[in-house]
Amino acid sequence: MRQKLQRITFLTLRSLADVLLGAGLLWQCGLFIYQPLSLLSLLIVAVLWGCYRWHKGHFGSIRTALWALFGSGVAAYYLLPNPHPEQWQTSWAREPQFAIQGDTLTITNLRDFHYRSETDFDVRYRTESYDLDQLTEVDFAECHWDGMEAICHTMLSFGFADGRHFVISAETRLPEGEEQNALGGLYKRYGLLYVFGTEEDIFALRTNHRHEDLLLMPMNIKPDKARELLETFIAIAREAHSTRKPYNTATGNCSSGVMQSFRALAPNMPRIYDLAPIHNGSISRLLHKHGALITRPGESYDALRRRCYLGYDIAPQQPGQYSQAIRQKLRGNH
Repeated sequence: MRQKLQRITFLTLRSLADVLLGAGLLWQCGLFIYQPLSLLSLLIVAVLWGCYRWHKGHFGSIRTALWALFGSGVAAYYLLPNPHPEQWQTSWAREPQFAIQGDTLTITNLRDFHYRSETDFDVRYRTESYDLDQLTEVDFAECHWDGMEAICHTMLSFGFADGRHFVISAETRLPEGEEQNALGGLYKRYGLLYVFGTEEDIFALRTNHRHEDLLLMPMNIKPDKARELLETFIAIAREAHSTRKPYNTATGNCSSGVMQSFRALAPNMPRIYDLAPIHNGSISRLLHKHGALITRPGESYDALRRRCYLGYDIAPQQPGQYSQAIRQKLRGNH
């Protein structure tokens, strides 16, 4: 009986390993397609494997050879240089720069494009200074498209006592001539850029020109923690820019920095939450669950979403009044 149980356990573990191997080899097929240079790793491993097994007098099992092939693909992926093209597309051409002196934050290259359509816009960047002691609010934003609920684009908007707001949006930084592809995003094809910009740029592009649904959920956070959250995000942005960090659809997407900054405020957050960027439509539910969003007494998550839903085509005839318009609409939803 004991031997039978051991046999079953062995077969189960081997089957799971084979499933993982199959998934890994599928990922590797994509690596060869999107990074053809990695095919060199296949050639090198095949030659080394053949020489080794020829010396041993036999070629061993196919399973072992496939694991060796997968290992070569993983090694090739990590040896690939991070993307650094000659030219990035216009929307992501400039990186924001930050200077903090005392309580004053100065952002250079704050993006403030003026759009006539998604592809027709005026390139505008600003330099703005903010008093961090006057940071009064943080909003968690979601944009949904094509009716998808599980996947969205997540952003944070920081508001100050003088009525100004800016948004942090982690975006796929596309080289000139490239089109974004979810599969390509797994293979170091694109950069990762933390865009700091106005709501009239980052939000309105999505709502008024891409017709994505916007939800804006005020966070339940004290001013000192809001400042810590912002400073953490600035550090994340600086690190991503200095290392030329690549975008990754699963592990380095628009929500990875959001969850990383939340963890800085709540280091005891369960590790399972680190998987939230894969299905980032669940992040707001987690925030609601842990009291991190401003709610009415007894307000359910679904009721909160209805109250914070802004839709699209917001104030299209009032350029420069976008931030006021979305908050007026929020007040109307109350």
